[in-house]
Order: sequence, then C-alpha cells, then structure tokens
Amino acid sequence: MKAHRDGEWTGEVLSLAEGLLHQGEQCAQIGLPQQAIEILGNVWTMSVEYAPELADSAAWEIGWLAARRGRYAEAAAWFARVAQPPANAPLWPIARETLLEMCGLLDQQPGRESDVAASPPVDVTINPSALPPLVVTSLGRFHVTRAGTTLPTCKARKSIAIFRYLLLQRNRAAHKDELIDLFWPDSQPREAIHSLHVAISGLRRYLDPTAGSYLLLDAGHYQLHQDAPIDDDCVSFVHLIETAEQHWRDGNTACARQSYADAIVCYQGDYYLDDRDLLWAVAEQERLLTRYLVALDRLGRILIAQSQPEAAVECFQRLLERDSYREDAHCQLMLCYQQLGRRGEALRQYQICAAILAQDLGLEPMPETQALYHRILGDTG
Repeated sequence: MKAHRDGEWTGEVLSLAEGLLHQGEQCAQIGLPQQAIEILGNVWTMSVEYAPELADSAAWEIGWLAARRGRYAEAAAWFARVAQPPANAPLWPIARETLLEMCGLLDQQPGRESDVAASPPVDVTINPSALPPLVVTSLGRFHVTRAGTTLPTCKARKSIAIFRYLLLQRNRAAHKDELIDLFWPDSQPREAIHSLHVAISGLRRYLDPTAGSYLLLDAGHYQLHQDAPIDDDCVSFVHLIETAEQHWRDGNTACARQSYADAIVCYQGDYYLDDRDLLWAVAEQERLLTRYLVALDRLGRILIAQSQPEAAVECFQRLLERDSYREDAHCQLMLCYQQLGRRGEALRQYQICAAILAQDLGLEPMPETQALYHRILGDTG
C-alpha cells in the first residue's frame, strides 16, 4: 500500500517539477535570471529524492545562472549538488572539479563590492527579534499588520513590490543588481541606483517602527532580518503542505489528513497580484495554486479511503472549480456519488466531463473513465 502511495506521489511531483523546469528555463531565456533560480530551486527540492536526473539538471542550470551574476559561492554550492553529469558531458569529472575550484577562488577575490558605500545606511542597533510583529497576508488579498494594527495601503508600489519579493527570499539576500535588473531593467545605472534607494527608503518608512528596521543591508545585499518576527501566510501554507506530504510518504494517513485540511483552510485565495506584477509573482501564484490543488486531491482520496465520500465530494468539487480538465478528479467525484448511492449524479458528472473535454479540447474521456461510467450505468443497486 505504501509503495503504491509513494509511486503516485512521485508521478504527481515529477510532472509538476518537469513543468517548473521548463518555466525556469523560459525565465532565464527572457532575461529574468533570479526568477529562474527561484523556480529551479523548487525543482531541485521536489525532485532530488525521486528524480535525481531532473534535480541534477536544475542544479546545473542554477549554478551557471548564479555564476553569471557573480555569486560564485552560491554557484559552487549548486555545482557541488550535481551528482551525475548532464547529457553529452564525457569530461564531467574534470569539469566539475575545475568549476568548484574556480568558483571558490573567485569568491575569495577582494573588492568585489566596490560600490557598497553608495547604499543607504540601515539602523542595526536594535535586536530584530524585539521589533513589533508583522503579519503579512498574500493569499486572496495583500495587507500588512504591525503589532495588531493594519497598515494603510502603501502608495509606493515599487517599495511594496520589493518587500513582497524579499518575502520570497527569506533564506537568502538579494543583491542590489538583482533588484535593479528586476524592477528597473530599462534604466541607466545611476538612475536605477537612485530609484532603488528611494524605493528602499520608502519601504522602511512604511514598515519600520520609530526604532530599528526589518530590513538588513550588508555589502550591497538586501534581506529581511531572519530573526525579525514576520508571520507570512504563504510560508505557513507551504509548511503545512510539506508537513502533510511527509506524513503521506510515511504512511501516517491521520496526520496527513489533518495537515492537508489545515493547509486548505490556510489557503484563503490565490497569491495576490496587481496589474503591474512581474513574472516572479505570477510564477509564485502558480506554484502555490498547484500545491493547493494537490492538497485537495490528496485529502479527497484520504476521505474516500476512510469511507467519508460526502466530505470528499467537497474536495473534488473545489478542485474542479479551479481545473475543470482534471479527468481524474471527475472520476473521483463519480466514485463518491456512487458510494453515496447518488447514481444519477455520478452519471451526470461523466456527462459534464465528456462535454468539457469535447468542446474545449476535442477529446473524449480516457478508456478508464468510460469503463467507470459503464460500470456505474450497469449498477442497478
């Protein structure tokens, strides 16, 4: 039973990881290297245990993207994670060793951040853990609460966009050049630096209390203090999903059910976008939505296995509201109706599925779906 569950999980995650790999490569090709690095990092995390070749491809591409941006220590770390050579690389052992040595030497070169003095100062005299707690909501809507008081909408849109971007980078710092490339790609260097400093100053005025700052600047790198009390609903959602998936892999169905249910409650809507958001935000919305749909599917299947088809119906209905082409979800919903003795609704669900596939995709249901339909059709009770 557990082997079957692992195989199902692996297939789902592998399909998602392959899609994200393609998305990351597209980001790199259109000149959005940092978005590509973030997406490919997710690919590596998802595939390293079950699809090492895919993980190797992601790590290899991240290494080169990081090296191109001058982040040699980061590049070395990713190259070191590549366990097997990519295709058509017969000299990989020599190349890998050379790359690691080169990146290590380049990272030790002095004076790589010659323009640190141009960055605005930051107050680091206060312990970041003593700052008032921030609660950030990004699922369904965007707002920030500090010490229990909701902050007004920030009028400096670039400032808040940088904040949202840094929220996705809590475990790493974003170099000023990265932020400039992302938010002011068409500006001249001097103008772009000025715009960045104005946006950072605006962000500090918006977020920070009278003493201290949530934002850290170190050698041209910007980062939200890791010790600052910031509660992010996206982080909470992902943590619940990852906990649920670990329970699922371990065969702990009861705990998996609870964690998936908690994650679904946490997901109050899609990751917030406004009309000026960039590709990184769209990619984050898609990443979180995909995980939400997986949670609905997993919880529904657990409920069916526990003979609770009525509760499972809601899961698959919500899933199909977001992705009506999920033929497997239509089948699961048909099974729920069958278990509940609602044969007419099960047959009607098949008709809905067949109509959507025919009208939108020019396809007919898979043989397995048709077989389920005929089995229910022939079931006279």
